[in-house]
Amino acid sequence: MQTDLECLVCFVRQALSAARLSTRDPQIQRRVIDETGRMLSRVNVKDTPPENAVFLYRLIAEITGKQDPFKELKHQSNVFALSLYDSINSQVEAATDPLRTAIHFAACGNIIDYAAQHSFDAAESMAGCSSRSFLVDDYSALVEQIRAVRQPKVLYLADNCGEIVFDSIAIRELQKIGCDVTLAVRGAPIINDATMEDAVFCGLTSVCRVIDNGTGCPGTPLGDCSEEFRRCFGEADVILSKGMGNFETLSDVDAPLFFLFTVKCSRVASYLNDLFTGRELGLTGRGEMMFLHKPA
Repeated sequence: MQTDLECLVCFVRQALSAARLSTRDPQIQRRVIDETGRMLSRVNVKDTPPENAVFLYRLIAEITGKQDPFKELKHQSNVFALSLYDSINSQVEAATDPLRTAIHFAACGNIIDYAAQHSFDAAESMAGCSSRSFLVDDYSALVEQIRAVRQPKVLYLADNCGEIVFDSIAIRELQKIGCDVTLAVRGAPIINDATMEDAVFCGLTSVCRVIDNGTGCPGTPLGDCSEEFRRCFGEADVILSKGMGNFETLSDVDAPLFFLFTVKCSRVASYLNDLFTGRELGLTGRGEMMFLHKPA
């Protein structure tokens, strides 16, 4: 998915948010905005939004000296999600279809995103999300693909901190039906995306094999990923991709992809409305839940 003019406006908003988290000095904050404006004039709109975001956050770090401005917010997200683990896991275990229920909660967890939203309350967002249904629901295609292979290899692409706690529940359910699951996190801190440090803190390394993708991009640009990650990607029978950033970078890739995310911006909503022309989805980018299969 290519970068749109709307994405440039979003970059300015993200720059201001990150600048405020990085420093209280208004002059430095102003410099971040000024330099962001100059950077936007050089943005390659043929690249995906997450790929362009790498340059934005690198610029912010250079100006403010703060390499990980979302660090405290990420920790809060992880702690909050861990506090819900027992309750959600109990609901999953009691469900008629535990895997489906676990995947639904994993999608709800994707609402924890400080980059895509102007303001955010994790508890309120999770409470509202749990009663929603998928606008596009390709769960049956996932089950069919899993059943078609003996001990299928599943590559699970993580997105944000916090939600990886709910991902762990979905991963356990995949393992119960015979899947060999590998979880992939980011290779370096970027916004509130999950890294190996978060996977360890949230206990994911005791659940399944965890690798990083070798990049500090808030998505999965295959050309920039590590050789180990690309090998896992190519060998996977199922790739379960969480979050908008992964969707934006992988939407044009031919692979056994299942995209699980909430739609949080009008640009992605417009892209999906065009993709599903004739179905009148009416996406607005206000948290609609998607479980979308893209056949290889």
